[in-house]
Amino acid sequence: MDIESGKNRCGWGGTLQQFLQLNQNEFNQALQGFITDASPEQLDAWLDSYEVLQNSLKPFVHKDWHIIFEYILPREGGRRPDVLLLLPGQVVVLEFKKRTWVDDADWEQLSSYVRDLSYYHETIGRYNLKVRGILIPTLWKSIYCRPIESRGLYISSCSGLTTFLTVLARTSTGTSLNSSQFLQSSYEPLPTIIEAARTIMKKEPLPNIRAVNNTNIPKTLEILHSIIQEARTTQTNHLALVTGVPGAGKTLVGLLLSHEVPNTVYLSGNGPLVEVLQDSLGNKTFIQSLYSFKREYSDLLTVPKEQILIFDEAQRAWDHQKMKKNYSEPDIIVKIAQNQKEWSVIVGLIGEGQEIHDGEEGGLSLWNQAIKQGNWNVNSTSELVGQFPDAISHKTSQSLNLNTSLRSHGALNLHKWVLDLLNGQHQNLQKQTEKLYLDRYSIYVTRSLDDARKFATKRYHLQGKQTGLMASSRRAFDNGRRRDYPFVEGLPRSQRYQKSTHVAYYNDSKSDYYSSNLSYAATEFDSQGLELDLTIVCWGYDLRWSGRQWHNHFTHHSLKNPNQIRLNCYRVLLTRGRDGTILYIPDDRLLDSTYTLFKEIGVKELKV
Repeated sequence: MDIESGKNRCGWGGTLQQFLQLNQNEFNQALQGFITDASPEQLDAWLDSYEVLQNSLKPFVHKDWHIIFEYILPREGGRRPDVLLLLPGQVVVLEFKKRTWVDDADWEQLSSYVRDLSYYHETIGRYNLKVRGILIPTLWKSIYCRPIESRGLYISSCSGLTTFLTVLARTSTGTSLNSSQFLQSSYEPLPTIIEAARTIMKKEPLPNIRAVNNTNIPKTLEILHSIIQEARTTQTNHLALVTGVPGAGKTLVGLLLSHEVPNTVYLSGNGPLVEVLQDSLGNKTFIQSLYSFKREYSDLLTVPKEQILIFDEAQRAWDHQKMKKNYSEPDIIVKIAQNQKEWSVIVGLIGEGQEIHDGEEGGLSLWNQAIKQGNWNVNSTSELVGQFPDAISHKTSQSLNLNTSLRSHGALNLHKWVLDLLNGQHQNLQKQTEKLYLDRYSIYVTRSLDDARKFATKRYHLQGKQTGLMASSRRAFDNGRRRDYPFVEGLPRSQRYQKSTHVAYYNDSKSDYYSSNLSYAATEFDSQGLELDLTIVCWGYDLRWSGRQWHNHFTHHSLKNPNQIRLNCYRVLLTRGRDGTILYIPDDRLLDSTYTLFKEIGVKELKV
């Protein structure tokens, strides 16, 4: 290929023969022209990799291989694998470390490159190419290469690299990509919910991600559009319920629908989510606070222009006791919808195990009570049929259930791991933990918060990713009494006229509260519906493993089921990380059994 054709995507790319004929000055000039602010350490690393590969690749000079240096992963904040080798049927990621040792952060960095190229690089996916990764500590004195577990990852000394590539050469069959094909291919990573909202707002298409297209999301949207059309045509009222596991895309479905269909509003009682998305979008009409909406159109008796109301976390709607009225939130929403007189659609987005506050335990029964006020048609999965005896009709479709978590990339069973963990169903948890590692989800346990911070900082250095501390709002409670929990400080309440600390935590990299500073912890209330690339979950005294079962150490007189609420809080905290979760268990004897549990189910001790 023309060496210049990949200029905007990589530092240098070409055939193996072209690389072996490339002198060091030409190589340095190409990479320095691409990365103009390279540090002395970076320049030294380039020289290191150049010399190693010039020696290691000479035996393969006649192979139809291609090589790429410093490929920038599009839309990934500047992340760059050091070297990519393109062989028939496979892509090999090489990461060089000028050290005699490597640690967990190095392995996770390499693993994430392998994962993301496998999932999000269009040509790799089309031809089903195998992606492997090799970590090369250049000061390691050894003569061999060895695999690490079963994740397609290897460690090699400089002198052992030729031997390993010889083995790969013998097994290389299938489609052979050249550098130009690779660099011109689309690469569309899974966006965060904030990134997705910005894209939708700009009226740009979302990335054509295989993981999304393989879920129910396209079909779910199709069904919701048909329900809206039926309501409009027949002049009737409809309640459509979309269920889903944490991270399955319920918010994404709601945002897409509200932007695609005129006279639609997305309502959420989740204050932090509303604030963060409104700040991200610079717009307060795309997503609105449930509190403001119900006050405007219930208390003041006006009729909104929107005939389609999307209610986020519908199962968490407040009951009449929490409202301190003789009606519930579903009563208000149904009444507002019926005031349209002609037709209306309420779309309820239902999360599993997301009830974390008093007044949220009424569940879907509140919606059945509310639709007694009029003639309502219900659409849901078949599992919910018996819960709506007062519907005049009930149509079912399993496509209204989003059963695949997208938040954690390819670790599709994270939500089940968390559910089984908190339900005390630990018989198969060790195998599930192993599967998470195979799916390249990073999960570690540590008793050192400093080590967790070091790992997060090193793992995502200059990669444009976001990390953060998470902790239960009741972490300091032990047997109903508050005790000292000095390990981490939660986000303070926002003062009047001050930017919301929730917004600062997620959106303002210059704020002291910004998540990646790892100074303040977000609680389950601050983080529900939102996500980070890596979370450090700081375990509290409020939920502890006794050796046989979980014990809730926080109770409240207004809670009907305080144990379930506490479990739900930790379920939220444990499902916020896209790439992984570090479990920080403070070194306190009260938490020894909790720490032991995670070790017993196969969670690895963090090493930095």
